[in-house]
Amino acid sequence: MKKLILSLTLVAAVATAYGQGNIAFSNGSFYRISTGAQDSLASTWAPATNALQSFSFGIWYGLGESTSLTFLTSQLGVNSTSSAGIIANPSDNKSALTAVPIPGSAVGQANVWLQIKGWTYGMTPAAAEQAVKDGVMGVYFGQTDIRNINPLTGSPSPGTAIWQLST
Repeated sequence: MKKLILSLTLVAAVATAYGQGNIAFSNGSFYRISTGAQDSLASTWAPATNALQSFSFGIWYGLGESTSLTFLTSQLGVNSTSSAGIIANPSDNKSALTAVPIPGSAVGQANVWLQIKGWTYGMTPAAAEQAVKDGVMGVYFGQTDIRNINPLTGSPSPGTAIWQLST
């Protein structure tokens, strides 16, 4: 029995030391998602609506490179129903998405590249992007630049902050 307990303790210690790195997916009130007409001045945009099921948000990531990003399908965000322009947990449409693991990453890993995309709820990102290109009214699609983020944190931290003021 002592051997089993020691083995489990060692496995837990190794799993903790080599756990996946996390990001804090949700943005805060200083970093609200806004909508506006394509090619219009950002100063004319308004925070994204807080109506239920208006937008979906996704994470694309690359480990060690930025040219071939992978869509993290295991965790999507939705627009918050309690605060316009905030990415929320789809389980309740209002709580923050923190400590979202990046597959294949490690705690402390640097050279991690991310892009966040937002699109009309109920569509795929590709379909929404194409609809916007085709000028379909009432469909939304937007994306951030691809950015190299700070080294990843591990649990129990809320995850590496990924949002900053627009530049």
